[in-house]
Amino acid sequence: MTELTGSSAPIEIAPGGYQLRAPGLVGAVKELNPVESATRGEGGLREPQLLAAIESAGMFAGKVFEIEVAVEAPAVTPGGTTRADGLTAVTREGEPAVIFAMPHLEEGAEYAVLYTDEAGISRWIFPADAPPGGGAAPATRGAGSEVVFYLPRAGGPAPPEALDDAARNSGARGPISILGRRVVRVLAWSSAPIIGAGALGVAKQWEATRRPYGFHLIEPERYSQPQPQGSPVDWDWLRQGRALLMLHGTFSSSEASYGQFDLETLKALAAQYGGRLFAFNHPSLHHSPIENVQNLLEMLPAGISLDLDILTHSRGGLVGRELVERLGQHDTAGRRVSVRKAVLAASPNQGTILIDPQNGLDLIDRYTNAITLLPDNAYTLTAEALLAVVKLLGYGAVTGLPGLSCLRPGGDYLAALNTGTPHTTEYYALAADYTPVEPALLARLGSVAENVFMDSIFKAANDMVVPTLGSYAAGAASPGFPIPPERRRIFAGADRVRHTSYFSTPIARKQIVDWLR
Repeated sequence: MTELTGSSAPIEIAPGGYQLRAPGLVGAVKELNPVESATRGEGGLREPQLLAAIESAGMFAGKVFEIEVAVEAPAVTPGGTTRADGLTAVTREGEPAVIFAMPHLEEGAEYAVLYTDEAGISRWIFPADAPPGGGAAPATRGAGSEVVFYLPRAGGPAPPEALDDAARNSGARGPISILGRRVVRVLAWSSAPIIGAGALGVAKQWEATRRPYGFHLIEPERYSQPQPQGSPVDWDWLRQGRALLMLHGTFSSSEASYGQFDLETLKALAAQYGGRLFAFNHPSLHHSPIENVQNLLEMLPAGISLDLDILTHSRGGLVGRELVERLGQHDTAGRRVSVRKAVLAASPNQGTILIDPQNGLDLIDRYTNAITLLPDNAYTLTAEALLAVVKLLGYGAVTGLPGLSCLRPGGDYLAALNTGTPHTTEYYALAADYTPVEPALLARLGSVAENVFMDSIFKAANDMVVPTLGSYAAGAASPGFPIPPERRRIFAGADRVRHTSYFSTPIARKQIVDWLR
């Protein structure tokens, strides 16, 4: 453990050139073993799942440091400079920063820091010389040169348990426990595959392995397990009556999304459809919804005719709408698909401003925080896709990946989709205006909530990722929109529904079953 004295001089926190400059901060820095460290979110300790996701994304888990701050001395003058030596580093949000430096380990390596404050709020931080908008710096450093990160100087609100612990022990553990701990996790990866194949090529290679196309049957008893697994689809059986098709969202899979359903909900849906529940896994990064639907059609048996209802989440709503509204623009080769009802949960019908290039890191930050409450398997599956995109942010991931760029408000894809042809499908919408109301969560977030979780980017009600209005309204000429009030459910703050929790929330599950009955 290394002592923080408040000095402005660089402090070595690990051998080999790992240093911290933190004038005004008094406390300690401890290097952790990655296996024993933990991310700090409302979901608790998620270390095994995070490490599994890091490995799956082709990253290397580097050093992990825990910073315990006992005193935050005023360090910023009215003019905006740091006292003691005029240190003026700021984060990408413009906050006063401390400087974390590490050695460049090898040629072609790139880096990011996953920083989690005392309140359990995480953000991604790239090297100070990274391109605007986030991403890795060009790999021009020689081995042994320095890589610099600007970390927030101010801490998050103290976790309530830290305050309680200090009170119980009458300060026996010292003042360090009062402000809690910050975690600085270094992640590294090779730039060679990205430079060789480009962001789109790397995303395609990764999704071909980790997110391939495929149908599978959803059986309640098997799918309600911690690691849900589907069975092969019996097409002859599915065509015997109306079936329910489930479509997942960005960064996800059907297992991650619909594995959140409890056994009771799955049994209720199975009873309503005679057991004919199935899901379609599809890449959400390197293919657009147009390509997703074309692949869906080509994977159906020749000559089949399906009578469906569909249930979608997030970007899956665009895939569902593509199937409903633009089926005639696809090569069906004689296959017929009709959709009676479509329940769209958090569908980005007007896109999400998080897809704008300057907001790419905000998109990843919000998803990183939103998934902390997911079950272990869903957390790992979603986190590994997020990490895969983190590697590509400096190479045009948001603008260059069709699966993400389709979500841009006013973009070409949504402009075309939102002038679709008339149809007879009944649309239903689940939307949320997420505001944390849980006492413990409010205590954790404090004033940070307004900037990180609320409307600092959207300037409108949202579920952390998708604007509330856009979940049930689309373009002025969009058939079926706006979805009428009797066929939409908007969850307010007291309902505690956020973008990633629709299917784990009892009132949302009940509404889905009622609408599809």
